Amino acid sequence: MHAAQTRRSPAPSALTVIITAYLIFIVLGFPDGMLGIAWPSIMGTFGLQNAQMGTLLLASTLGILVTSFNVGRLIAWFGISNVLIAANVLRAVGLLGIGLAPQWPLLVASAFLFGLGSGAIDGGINTYFALNLPSPRLMNWLHASFGLGATIGPIMMTALLSMGGIWRWGYVIVALVQMGMGLLVWARANAWQTRADTPGAEAVTTRTSTRATLARPIVWVNIAIFFFYTGIEVTAGSWSYSLFTEARGIPVAVAGFWASLYWGSFTLGRFFFGIVADRFAVIPTVRAMCLTAIAAAACIWWNPADWVSFGGLAVLGFAMAPIFPLMITATPLRLGSGDASNAIGFQVAAASLGIGLLPGLAGLLADQFSLEIVGPFMVSGLVVMTVLHEIAVRYHK
Repeated sequence: MHAAQTRRSPAPSALTVIITAYLIFIVLGFPDGMLGIAWPSIMGTFGLQNAQMGTLLLASTLGILVTSFNVGRLIAWFGISNVLIAANVLRAVGLLGIGLAPQWPLLVASAFLFGLGSGAIDGGINTYFALNLPSPRLMNWLHASFGLGATIGPIMMTALLSMGGIWRWGYVIVALVQMGMGLLVWARANAWQTRADTPGAEAVTTRTSTRATLARPIVWVNIAIFFFYTGIEVTAGSWSYSLFTEARGIPVAVAGFWASLYWGSFTLGRFFFGIVADRFAVIPTVRAMCLTAIAAAACIWWNPADWVSFGGLAVLGFAMAPIFPLMITATPLRLGSGDASNAIGFQVAAASLGIGLLPGLAGLLADQFSLEIVGPFMVSGLVVMTVLHEIAVRYHK
């Protein structure tokens, strides 16, 4: 069914939505890629320690949880276009606050506003695509757009710092671009309206209650998978630069290049799997990528030579790439459209919680031991994620 749907040419209004969503996801990815490069400078500006990255990520995560957990309700109450307009504006305000904050508590508060906007954008667009444009290809390319932004982000921040600029300007620039995304949705708001003849269009009006969705054990297994997936994904992106420069003495430019290449490989993987997604079943693809990711993270931990760690980081990005979009696309099929709008929001919320907690925990462990803890930390998280995926597979059998 998916293959047939994917081959149809989108209607003009759907094409407008797809292009706009891809642009928004590019901007959504900028800060994730920027933080790892900016963090040493942020620590210097405010006199922080590595573990305090967790405070920043937790603040944004709390905001993300509020909106992503309730995204099904927000869309039902206000409509997807209004949710996205407000979310883009709110995220822009948060980014501007991060870039201009004179004190650490104000930066943390701005991160919370940033999270509110991010959660509504991420959960809203993922839900819209899964229910109205249910194609593994389109979903992979949507998340490839995020990876493209996460690749551009560290390149931009590295260039700013290399030219003697300050980290703050990177966040101000992204804030202005984010505001432009809100204006873009506002200009074509009618294109986002759900049509009665689109697959899954009834999901918003027949949405199962939150309590009923959470009563299903498989929902909690999927929540845990997304928690570990994004936590390790961002741990690799946020701490590889510090691991290479501070623990292994790799030059800043080289470490910045490989940190950017991680997100580049991640993006390439999503474009690649967007092309071939309809040819392979979801379960074996996710299983193979989980095992590949474990092996790649083990190479970063092992580190017999710099090139082994660099290669492991690049392969890790590629292997992680299709897992999130494939599992989001499969959610309506696995749970039914009534539960899907709730479950996707829960999964995005769990993914955000993973981003907020696991990289911060890695930083805390790095302060207690050393940055070399990042390798075994990633391997452990990926093993847990893989086991949870196998539990989910057996539940469906």
